[in-house]
Amino acid sequence: MRVFISALVLLMGSSGFAQLKTKIYSEKTQDGFTVLADNDEVCPVSMKIDLELTNLSSSNGNHKIFVVPAKTKGFAITKLQLISTNTGAGYKTKSQQNYGDATLTQTPDYSYSLPFAKGKSFNVYPGYNGSFSHHNENSLDFTMPIGSEILAARDGIVVKVIQNNNQGCPDISCAAYNNYILVYHNDGTFAQYVHLKQNGALVKEGDIIKENDLIGYSGDTGWANGPHLHFMVFIQRIEKPETLKTKFKINDGKDIQYLTEKTTYTRNY
Repeated sequence: MRVFISALVLLMGSSGFAQLKTKIYSEKTQDGFTVLADNDEVCPVSMKIDLELTNLSSSNGNHKIFVVPAKTKGFAITKLQLISTNTGAGYKTKSQQNYGDATLTQTPDYSYSLPFAKGKSFNVYPGYNGSFSHHNENSLDFTMPIGSEILAARDGIVVKVIQNNNQGCPDISCAAYNNYILVYHNDGTFAQYVHLKQNGALVKEGDIIKENDLIGYSGDTGWANGPHLHFMVFIQRIEKPETLKTKFKINDGKDIQYLTEKTTYTRNY
């Protein structure tokens, strides 16, 4: 029996995040190969895997999304079994990857805390599907001075922190300079806190944070038309995030509602 393995080709999904700490590889078995994955991220990672098979069959399907748990090594993606012993066999793999469980369909309703300090009031502009920007996007901009305290809107684990940038402009070309904190929640959603000032993060990757913890300071880095905090909650799909409209606790915390554009909200809790 002659068996060969062709090269693995890995393609990251167009998320805007840096290369994930993952690995796809194979181990030879008596009648083929086992395709395995390592995930060194602190949250699950989704991998859309397309196999080009020669004289092999996949035990776990093809052209589908596999979700690899956080901090996992040797996760079995599929077994490739030899079809005929009379000819060569091999495969090529193309993989698009992104944070989270891209197969997630529903998430529990949750009421978020306003992401700023008690006693503060800030205006939302633009808001969900905003008139100025955020077209077809469920995200919020809280207009606030540079250096304002940013509090965690919900419990979670810090997945990514970028805070080295010190420049910004109102053009998409500056999006590469966004400073942000990315947080994973226990229902599979993420929250992103964007435009922090340079070295303005008080948390690091892997930190467990609690709702209302101080996590950083606002700024105007990256794609920003003035100082503000850009906040959004989303499910991370393979290609791009699916942003979610979320409710917030306002005033004394007992009033819960969706925030609206050009409205000032106060936090007294």
